[in-house]
Amino acid sequence: MNTSKAGLIGGIFDIGVGVTDLDAAAEFWAACGYRRGPEGGLTAAESRALYGVDSEVKSLRLLHQDATAGLIRLMQWQRPTGPGLQMAPLRTHGCRWSVHRTDDIANAYVHGEILRRQGKPIHLVGPHYNFDLGKKIADKRPFREPLAASGDVLLFQPEAQLVAMTRMNFAVPKYGTINTACPLRLSEGCHMAVVVQGDDIGIFDFYEDVIGFKRYHQVDISYEPGYMPSDMFHLTPDETFSEVDFDDPEAGDDPAEHLPGRLRCFIVRSTQPADDRMARAQPGNLGYSLYSVRVGDVEAMHARVAASAASQVTAIRADEFGAPAFTFVAPDGFTWTVMADA
Repeated sequence: MNTSKAGLIGGIFDIGVGVTDLDAAAEFWAACGYRRGPEGGLTAAESRALYGVDSEVKSLRLLHQDATAGLIRLMQWQRPTGPGLQMAPLRTHGCRWSVHRTDDIANAYVHGEILRRQGKPIHLVGPHYNFDLGKKIADKRPFREPLAASGDVLLFQPEAQLVAMTRMNFAVPKYGTINTACPLRLSEGCHMAVVVQGDDIGIFDFYEDVIGFKRYHQVDISYEPGYMPSDMFHLTPDETFSEVDFDDPEAGDDPAEHLPGRLRCFIVRSTQPADDRMARAQPGNLGYSLYSVRVGDVEAMHARVAASAASQVTAIRADEFGAPAFTFVAPDGFTWTVMADA
């Protein structure tokens, strides 16, 4: 794995989000702690060469305090290719989402619940809690000691597959910086997900072997009512899924050294036909449709990706912000952009 400055720098840098209105989308993300950054665009011919989308695109990068990962890239296509994921449940083949830390998960839930009661579109799930954090449940002492737990609430909207998460009595000081001045009290993206339904978990090895992410761990989940991962993926008794985490190469294994920008890969094993929305999670669509990374030597990474099992590898050319970049489809079917570090 290449962890030098010529290789991968940080984790997932930004999330490409197709939007119908740049200003309205920027206003929504401002409530999540983001602010407007650089703007740029590509002609239809340029975006066809870089993204495979025959449409002019205007892009706005949203910054979050001093974050260097988990940013947002709003992409307004003149001719969108599709509606996107449209609040697809977690287990959907082709699903993407981002998870942002908060110090008040009830606040995030209330925002989502009021939006739901106003009749606005939202897929609201949770909060659900995982009590296995830290010590095993059998070793915890309720009412006699602080108890570690994690909690998630899904706030999926048509153009934002957003999750708010909390860590209670479990220190992750570097894993996202919460913006307490924004209504949702959220951090930048701590981890971003990809989901496939299938059997070959080896398709995710690409992210370590070629791109240079640091493999953190793998978790295998079975049906267990009341267990947060099982419930949130709506598992049935004959279904399982596995999660493989890939980190910023500089992240430590101890939770105190975890860094934002983690990639979480999920594979769902089921005998039921997949709800296949992979084509709707690609550039040109509305909603989450792209992840990007930065590297020190874009030419060297281009050669590595071109020689791998990735497909649709473009030539290196300027992206919307003028950075040398190229795009490819990873073996799991998701589109990524690699850009040169500024």
